[in-house]
Amino acid sequence: MKKFITILIGAVGLRFLLVSYHKSRLMAALRVMKQFGTETTMPVWCSQRFQRHLQALRRLGFVVEKEFALQRRPISGADCYRVFCQLMRVRFPNGYWSCAANGTKVIVTAPPSQMSEWQRFLFEYDQVA
Repeated sequence: MKKFITILIGAVGLRFLLVSYHKSRLMAALRVMKQFGTETTMPVWCSQRFQRHLQALRRLGFVVEKEFALQRRPISGADCYRVFCQLMRVRFPNGYWSCAANGTKVIVTAPPSQMSEWQRFLFEYDQVA
């Protein structure tokens, strides 16, 4: 059924409209998250709104998810995570991404065209001692 809906959406040209809608709602959710949360704490309803639109963009193929492993510089502790978040926001200011990091595992959801840049960013982050 999902494949049929995807084909139908593509044939009618609704994909562009759906992607535009979810991108705008994702940005709105991001603004609310900045207003009510921090890097380490976030109200559940804020993150759920953001995740709902990010998952819709994933189903539409606008973003993909990829897991990376850090070898030398794990992300542990609130201060380390804050620094990591600051570096991500500087490197990827558009906001059409999500990143979950814990220890040596980093899961990135972003546009496919950005994945090579994410890989480069994480490699550079991992090299700094």
